[in-house]
Amino acid sequence: MHGDDGMPSARWQTELARVGALSDRELQVFALLGAGLSNRGIATRLQVTERTVKAHVASILTKLEVESRLQVGLVAQAHQLMYEGTVSNSSDVIDN
Repeated sequence: MHGDDGMPSARWQTELARVGALSDRELQVFALLGAGLSNRGIATRLQVTERTVKAHVASILTKLEVESRLQVGLVAQAHQLMYEGTVSNSSDVIDN
């Protein structure tokens, strides 16, 4: 999925440019989709209903202009690869 320059392939560049249109909550759902979580898993993690997750997924599909949650997951993985190491992940913080 990387081009010769080490960046994610150009296939998702247009969709990646649209990630900025996502709300904070949609970004959380987007990242969890990229991690492969189901709607139920996302709902549990975010402490919301599955219906709420479905609404967020539908909104993400519209904003990114993709056709499936699989495509959302692929865009999320490309996004993570682009920004890995440049943004801290709050789930990696250890509570003492």
